Amino acid sequence: MVEIFKNDTEATATDLGTLAFASNLPTDVIAKTNIWTFDHVFSLIDPPISDDIYDYYSFDPFQLASVTVSFHARSTGDYANYVTVVPVQGVSKIEGYASGVWTGGEHVNSPYEAFAETLITDSLTAWKNSVASEIDTSGVTWQRDGFPDTEAIWHLTGEEVVLAVTGFEFDGTTDQISANGGNPERVDYRLAIDPHVGDIPDVTLPVDTPDADNSPYEVYRFFNTLTGSHFFTTSTTERDSIITNTPTMTYEGNVFDSNATAENGGSAVYRFYNTATGTHFYTANAEEAANISSNLPHFNAEGIVYYAHSASDSGGTALYRFYNTSNDSHFFTTSVTERDNIISTLGHYNYEGVSYYVDLA
Repeated sequence: MVEIFKNDTEATATDLGTLAFASNLPTDVIAKTNIWTFDHVFSLIDPPISDDIYDYYSFDPFQLASVTVSFHARSTGDYANYVTVVPVQGVSKIEGYASGVWTGGEHVNSPYEAFAETLITDSLTAWKNSVASEIDTSGVTWQRDGFPDTEAIWHLTGEEVVLAVTGFEFDGTTDQISANGGNPERVDYRLAIDPHVGDIPDVTLPVDTPDADNSPYEVYRFFNTLTGSHFFTTSTTERDSIITNTPTMTYEGNVFDSNATAENGGSAVYRFYNTATGTHFYTANAEEAANISSNLPHFNAEGIVYYAHSASDSGGTALYRFYNTSNDSHFFTTSVTERDNIISTLGHYNYEGVSYYVDLA
């Protein structure tokens, strides 16, 4: 995991920028889609992994009326942990989960587990009492061993939102965490805050004109300002929905076409969604697609998005593929100049060759 936040006071809360339009995220923040990964956790082992008990974050809600807050936590070995994510400003009501306890190994049903549950109950009650006059917490609860993939809806007041994260890792000795060569493993959390309901500014949808060569597929590209990756679709319905509802996706137009079809021998292009990074991956290699489906459970198959040429003698243009090691995503381009520039200047991009062949728009 990449540690990107280092603060432990409400006054110095890390500014996440404007949530709906995250182009002003701090330049030193590594953001994966709308997911921020952090590992500040207070540990009872000796020596402690970290002595930070609280981490604070803030964001400008822009015109959003509410957001969804999703949680994920991960540990390895014998552990009994808890994490709490609660707002201290800018929220009028919460529906859903605010805390979670999860255990593993010999600490399942152990005194450590009971201690974690007691602490989380007490801390959640104390927080509810402290914000009772400002936040409706009647719909707030905590979850036992179900914290991953749970979420809450926060109804916003319009002022800057400040939230606090508290995490504890319980372990009696330094050799009970099995990962990391027998040394204590960090407890990693992921917190995703996503626009849920709000007034999105007026948008102008593209005006579709007849395609000169009647290509069966026109491929539209978006740049995801949060992940630094691209998203491709041939669906005008999906394109227009993203333009209208997802301001963090910048529309870049019809970047290429494809005259290939299943009938004329084209290869299916499969699209996958990487749930770990919030990015998408595309391949026309059926074997690669099958391998991903079988061995990478964090990749969700989204089906065939279009067909492409598999050989250069089709008259198509090569689509070059790079792997971006900094954000665990892939980049595609038909430009030889761009390809050569990336190879020469961007060392964190690994060139993977020609992915398949397409037609110029």
